[in-house]
Amino acid sequence: MKTTGAYKIWQILYPIGMFYVVEGIAFFFLQLFLGDAAETYMLRQTVGAAATIPVIFSYYATDGRIRDNVYGRRPVKFDRELAGNVAAAVVITAALAAAVNNLIAMSPLMEASDSFAAVNETFFAGRLFYELLGSCLVIPVAEELLFRGVVYQRLKLLCPESPAGGRIAMFLSALLFGLVHFNLVQFVYAAGIGLVLALLYEKSGFLYVPVLGHIAANLVAVLRAESGFLAFAFEPTAAGIGVTAALLLIGAGAAAVYMRKKEVE
Repeated sequence: MKTTGAYKIWQILYPIGMFYVVEGIAFFFLQLFLGDAAETYMLRQTVGAAATIPVIFSYYATDGRIRDNVYGRRPVKFDRELAGNVAAAVVITAALAAAVNNLIAMSPLMEASDSFAAVNETFFAGRLFYELLGSCLVIPVAEELLFRGVVYQRLKLLCPESPAGGRIAMFLSALLFGLVHFNLVQFVYAAGIGLVLALLYEKSGFLYVPVLGHIAANLVAVLRAESGFLAFAFEPTAAGIGVTAALLLIGAGAAAVYMRKKEVE
């Protein structure tokens, strides 16, 4: 029974459901005490995400013990490889995330997603401290544990054991990551960045790589929104298009170098 396709699919969907049930319960009870004002939304979201980490980590740890028994354990060492992984995660995701945000802002997607404007306004309505703590630390850790640490790894077991199967797992995990954001703009952004994060995880073999990449992408978004830095790049002007093209070249170039280096190793 446990080897059927339906059971394997359930093993992928169940952790996602648990993530949002736990987050929703924590969010609901905190809302009872703090109210539903936009100013406290990010605080409630941060606490909700933090509540999911022990639950999802239990799935991740169980899966990790199985992988370690089969493939052996790779300890994290403070060496040149770690420094290269950190640099790649930060440069690739920060550049590509900023570029994708620019492209979305220049496109008709913003007008096609009415719910995004409301979500975005609520997201930035509170204190900067909670935006940095939640969006740039707690939420990336929680989401990477779930979508790359658990969902992506389990999808790899469901897909054929081949390079094509690995790519299918990457695309499916990115698609699921986009779908749970529940509006068109965030779907496009999250699915695109999710694909990059899955690729970084696959090539490095360490979960801290997509975690740091996710943190870098969100940090850039928050700092741009709060400071107005490179705000002109959201417009389809010569300057905006030029900056966006430069960011795409930086991100894609860094990714190409990193992937080639990993293949050589």
